[in-house]
Amino acid sequence: MTGRTSDDERRAHPREEVELAARVSAGGEGVPARTVNVSEGGVLLAGADFPSSAQVRIEIELAEMGWHSLDAEVVRREPTADGTALAARFAEVATEGGREGIRAFFAARLAR
Repeated sequence: MTGRTSDDERRAHPREEVELAARVSAGGEGVPARTVNVSEGGVLLAGADFPSSAQVRIEIELAEMGWHSLDAEVVRREPTADGTALAARFAEVATEGGREGIRAFFAARLAR
């Protein structure tokens, strides 16, 4: 994996900086986003007008592997120069094979 920092040493799942299309939804409201970094345990997203809910559904397009959906808990929101950053931790029981999809996506990237 690329871009590992000392913060990664404290994480259960290393993060990889990768920009992928994403969507964040809660309560019927959904907005487009893009990943800043992602791991099997969570994601940092960039976007605007994220739902204010503490629990969200995150969909990530894992390149040729298609869209994967995961339920997540919002850890923090921070204003940025061009919108908002949203950090989220995936639910322990990730929905629709989301964690497995992320694991396979990383494996495919490492194989290149």
